[in-house]
Amino acid sequence: MTIRALILAAAALVAPALSAQEGPRFGLQAGLNIPQSDLKDAVDSKVGFTVGAQATFDLRGGHMIRHRLDYTWFPEYSWGWGGYSTSHKFSNISLGADYLYFVEGKPQGFYVTGGLALVQWKAELSSSYLGASASASETTTKLGLAAGVGYQFNKTVGADVRYLKSSAWEGDLDMIQVGATFCF
Repeated sequence: MTIRALILAAAALVAPALSAQEGPRFGLQAGLNIPQSDLKDAVDSKVGFTVGAQATFDLRGGHMIRHRLDYTWFPEYSWGWGGYSTSHKFSNISLGADYLYFVEGKPQGFYVTGGLALVQWKAELSSSYLGASASASETTTKLGLAAGVGYQFNKTVGADVRYLKSSAWEGDLDMIQVGATFCF
């Protein structure tokens, strides 16, 4: 992806927020991640965790833009046999924006969402054999896509389920994210 394409994507994400009638509402989110596709094998089907921050802009008429910064990690996956052992750890940091459409036309109740993000994946590998050890890590940044549904209970608390599609290292690192949002 070129620098020009990144600048255009950033402008497209920021422009609607600048036209919002009132200032942003800031908040936090937390969630569980259920690995799918190639990620399921890479983390031995272990459930991961997400924490993050958000800024939400109400564009009126049931339309919102939610900028997100998320950190996701999965528990270490270890295995071994006959004096040999290895462990894998996967994590990512993502920066992106979601479009939310509230069915009732106001920022409360049921909504559908779709989003784009830049996702920086990190894989860490450590191995040992009869006392000798080695470790390596690798990072890559890819585009991520998200789609889901949610429910905003009141101005402060909401919940959503999203399918996150991303790739790295010639594999699909997809996950289902179940989360809660808290605005203040």
